[in-house]
Amino acid sequence: MAWVQPILSGALVVVMLVALVGGLCNRLKGDTPKGIGWQFIRYIVLSMALPLIGLLALNDALSSAAAALIGGAMGYAFGKKGETEK
Repeated sequence: MAWVQPILSGALVVVMLVALVGGLCNRLKGDTPKGIGWQFIRYIVLSMALPLIGLLALNDALSSAAAALIGGAMGYAFGKKGETEK
């Protein structure tokens, strides 16, 4: 079962790259590119944090410092109230 860990690690890295590239392509397509708003920041933080946590836990590298940094990034992204339109 030692062959499973590299495959899962690679799959998690691919998921992170697809989420990042897909999100950026979505923002840049069309006649007028969209800005980077709070919804996009939340999407990127969530789509990066969850596979990263899985990747670090799978490789026994998830320390309290890494968990605190990831939690801080998620708290910043989801704790900010979005701007309301007038």
